[in-house]
Amino acid sequence: MYVKIDKDAFEAVMLTAKLKIVGKVYMLPQERLTDFMLSSSATAYLPVTEATIYNLDSGALIAKTSFLSLSKHEVTAIFPAADLTE
Repeated sequence: MYVKIDKDAFEAVMLTAKLKIVGKVYMLPQERLTDFMLSSSATAYLPVTEATIYNLDSGALIAKTSFLSLSKHEVTAIFPAADLTE
């Protein structure tokens, strides 16, 4: 039986060695981003919706997708898009 767990969504920027990914990430209410990323009980993949993928060096658009499963081990930095300053 499937039990639905409510999660909070926020737009995040995720960096890997070669990519910048912007999309919605879902976490439990009151969960800290650092704890979520380091949790060994959580899945090794980060589900991202409405994802836009860019080349980190050139900024060129690579792809847009409604869903992306991103390996947490590949993420070198993650932060809320609202914290991004130009």
